[in-house]
Amino acid sequence: MNKLIITICLAALCMLFATAAFAQDDIVSFNKASVEELMSIEDVDVSEDIAKAIVEYRTVNGPFKKADDMVKVPGMTQDFLEELNPQVTDDGDVVFDPDAEPALAPSKC
Repeated sequence: MNKLIITICLAALCMLFATAAFAQDDIVSFNKASVEELMSIEDVDVSEDIAKAIVEYRTVNGPFKKADDMVKVPGMTQDFLEELNPQVTDDGDVVFDPDAEPALAPSKC
């Protein structure tokens, strides 16, 4: 009986994680993603140092509320921020969306 319950729970967890991963369509939350998830963003080379800095910054300062907040992350440049192209969702999250149009004004440098 215990093995059956454990098997059912594991199957449910696998389905939950699979559903969450596929539902996002490669959208990554800068407020929730792990270092590994940030580093796996497609089409953008997010270094481990920047990924760790993003996670540490939001841990200390709270979630990003607008795209421009991310420029405060140590090591973040305006050019790299433009490459990440952070988007604010309807629920207030700041995310990477590979299908989004550029949201930030290009740097003047």
